[in-house]
Amino acid sequence: MTRTTQVLLLISLLALAPFPVMSEEKPDIQPPADARWRTVLKDQVKAAKNCDLAEVLTYSELKIGEEIAISGKISCIDGRQYDYTRQRPHQNFEFRLCEPSVC
Repeated sequence: MTRTTQVLLLISLLALAPFPVMSEEKPDIQPPADARWRTVLKDQVKAAKNCDLAEVLTYSELKIGEEIAISGKISCIDGRQYDYTRQRPHQNFEFRLCEPSVC
């Protein structure tokens, strides 16, 4: 391979490389590392939807008075995805199946 070909190949690869998009928004809130929280979510989605939790895809918090409501999206090992919400720490999670929609 000639030097010119190598340079052109390198330029082509750099042009196609993904670049991070700069955003002024604050970064996504990460789920708490509290093992109890994850255990409760895992146990409740297994009991309610027969879903073996693969991962927490999204997580958000909303402060309501002194308590924090949480919501997000999870995926099951079998590929299903659910939106989850919990209004108060002492309540159970609610799960809603994420289904494709056509507009």
